[in-house]
Amino acid sequence: MNLAPLYIRLQYYDRFQVDQMMPVISHNEGVNYNEKNFCTLLIALSHDIRLYVDKIAIDLRQGSCILVLPVQSYTVESTNNEAQLARFTFETFEVEELTLNKVAHPPLLYGYPYNLLFSKVKQVLGNEANQFCSSLSTLEMTMMQGRLQLILGMMAHLDQQATQLQNEEKINLVQQTVQYMEQHYDEDLTVEQLANMAGMVRWQYSQQFKILTGKKPTDYLAHLRINQAKELLCNSAEPLRKISRQIGFKDESYFSRCFHKLTGNTPREYANIHFHNQQKTVIDSLGREIYVPKDATSIVTAGTDTLGELLVLGISPLGAAISIMKNQVIYHNKLRNIHNIGYWADPEKISELQPELLLVSNYRAQDLQDLDAIAPTVILNSKFRLFERLRYIAKLVERSKEAEKWITTYEDKVRLVRRQLADAYVTGETATVYLKLGEKLYIMGQKGLAATLYESLGFRPSAKVKHLIEKGQAWIEIQQHQMNHYVGDHNFILASPQELQKATHCPQIATITTLTPGKNHFMDATWNYDDPITRGRLLEVLPYIFKKKTM
Repeated sequence: MNLAPLYIRLQYYDRFQVDQMMPVISHNEGVNYNEKNFCTLLIALSHDIRLYVDKIAIDLRQGSCILVLPVQSYTVESTNNEAQLARFTFETFEVEELTLNKVAHPPLLYGYPYNLLFSKVKQVLGNEANQFCSSLSTLEMTMMQGRLQLILGMMAHLDQQATQLQNEEKINLVQQTVQYMEQHYDEDLTVEQLANMAGMVRWQYSQQFKILTGKKPTDYLAHLRINQAKELLCNSAEPLRKISRQIGFKDESYFSRCFHKLTGNTPREYANIHFHNQQKTVIDSLGREIYVPKDATSIVTAGTDTLGELLVLGISPLGAAISIMKNQVIYHNKLRNIHNIGYWADPEKISELQPELLLVSNYRAQDLQDLDAIAPTVILNSKFRLFERLRYIAKLVERSKEAEKWITTYEDKVRLVRRQLADAYVTGETATVYLKLGEKLYIMGQKGLAATLYESLGFRPSAKVKHLIEKGQAWIEIQQHQMNHYVGDHNFILASPQELQKATHCPQIATITTLTPGKNHFMDATWNYDDPITRGRLLEVLPYIFKKKTM
């Protein structure tokens, strides 16, 4: 992205300390912040800052830079009394010979954080990163204008890196096979099979694989299996014959030789050295102190906000509440070997699975004591947003590195998709998600598909939907005559495939299509989930959804 032809005129710069919850207002009465071409750049100089843009929560880390539209309102909060934000307010012009022509904003994404290295940000801001500033002289304003230009350039460079993903197809294909190996290491895998999955001949695949991982495919698979064997040896007393088969070795003797070669110990020697029940302490959403085993993998989970998170971290739970969602999620093929415990956390069904840990968001209060008796039970905070939830679960199961890797990949995908959809919508337009289930019609708050639209794509909820979100409601049921109360610039209608096929004969759907002709998008209801697997794949299909003929 090229910012060189643009001229940035700084109107105001300030730096302030964030209270527990504070509305951000102008400290300069001479600046008209209602001007359509005035932009606001916020830079997080501390950790633990949460920004609300039109009531949508965005967590900022130290070094996060985010642009806010003039039409958007925002507030900030922090649990850290010393948290600080820097703020630039500026205009953007296109330079044409000796003329400056106003443009709405620089070609950067709005309402989505660019996570820059704080050391680089601090270096650019200079002394302003270390002290509060009230008013600036003309010379200081000129200096800060140059620093603003540098920060915007760093943000643009981050976008360029995201677009380079399109030129890394071979590495991405090999990465997919690496992920497949990590999930199917217990199966009879061959290099030829993996090479075919990547669409390459064996020598080319092996070469690309070593560039990516530093190991040959066979060596990488062996390390995966032995690492899993270490966990089993440390946390169970199963016979070696059973452990070797669990991790993909058909021959116990070969497993022992391979284990000794990679660890320097025989399997039994390793088990004798490391077998112990390590525990750590966590505080769950009820404020209870829970002692959970480290590296727990024998997990039972109840709730739609936990299953996809575990799967994306490489953990397939023993059991899950999949009675309703089993055939409604896009990753149903991953649920084959997971026992169904019903919709709620049923103690009777769970006890049969003998789990090490229970991770629960859907439960009945009267069952909690029975659940605690089966295994350590952690009640998840239902208000967690995706990244916050994924990080919490990852820390719980010792998979934080995997979580951060997924988050970074997701953020890169968001930038790429928003570039692809640049002509389909304008950041800041409103969007509403309607969900039709049989004869009932619902409006989604900030759950399911709506979470991706508001948190990642830069859409804003319509006024009535915003009110719904402010009240903390995930969804509400409405009647047909209320549909126009919630309409947005874009309307996303979710229904079953059967209902979508007969959409023209459905009075409810027919009513929706008259609200904003040409900006109604029809989607399968299986996309109405907020787990990382669904949201990651959703980014891949959204460009096709927007290209479809709308009604």
